[in-house]
Amino acid sequence: MTTPKALQTLHLLDVATFLRIVQWNTRKGIRRFARLVSCSADGWLYPAVPALAALFSIPLAVELLIVLTVGFTIERVSYYVLKNSFRRNRPPRAIPGYQSVITASDEFSFPSGHTSGAFLVATALTILLPPVGITGYLYGWAALVALSRVILGVHFPLDTLAGALLGSSLAWVALQLTGSLLL
Repeated sequence: MTTPKALQTLHLLDVATFLRIVQWNTRKGIRRFARLVSCSADGWLYPAVPALAALFSIPLAVELLIVLTVGFTIERVSYYVLKNSFRRNRPPRAIPGYQSVITASDEFSFPSGHTSGAFLVATALTILLPPVGITGYLYGWAALVALSRVILGVHFPLDTLAGALLGSSLAWVALQLTGSLLL
């Protein structure tokens, strides 16, 4: 199979999966929950993470602040470059007659910035926090952010998968760059 044909097949599978998932948004409770989860990753809550950590440990809060600042700086630049390089249309522009539940804040779809940010935070917290048993909750929340972006109709599933990989990878990079992770 040639590369363009393989990419077309991948796109068709992605669209088919998207169309199955967005059927869930016809339920008012699911749509409302998806909006709430999606809003939790809008970015304005992220500064609260180090502030909350400061209630328990000032050194941890400082470390989180530095790691998240470095991580999000790299993530936002990467996100912008990738979005504007791939220029993948969002579902409402890619699927004739489809209308999303919400209006996206930018034009292109790949990768999902909400998902990338959520996985960056989940990964950084998982690594930096002492074992307190919240890893499943952090990654569960990040996965729900990814799913919410599809349910709301602004991303295809592969956009969120790419966002998850980007955010998780850049958390590791930020941890390495700041010396918070010694491998």
